[in-house]
Amino acid sequence: MAPVNEQEMQKELEKFKAMQETLQKAYEARMGLIAQQQETELVKEEIDSIEDDAVVYKLVGPVMVKQNIDDAKGNVSKRLDYISGELERSNKIIAEKETELGDKQKHLIKMQQELQSSS
Repeated sequence: MAPVNEQEMQKELEKFKAMQETLQKAYEARMGLIAQQQETELVKEEIDSIEDDAVVYKLVGPVMVKQNIDDAKGNVSKRLDYISGELERSNKIIAEKETELGDKQKHLIKMQQELQSSS
């Protein structure tokens, strides 16, 4: 490997910071999905506990529209499935980003040691 200079070290450090920011955004997205999942699970509990002849409304834009209970249950279940899938995908992305970040950190430490030993 060629000798490490300050400019190369700075470029690698910038890449590392960008990777950290990307990982932070992925964490924030996952937190949003977890909040949506918890909220939807509460809705599912509410829908499961209502009586069969109860009236259910769905907010569509600024209007409350009457909805069939079975349709509402189906929609909530589909939403939970979708959110679970997105959470899985998000967790995989985060795991990959964490691995990449760890590798980049090791590379930076090695570069820094080479830079210090050459000075």
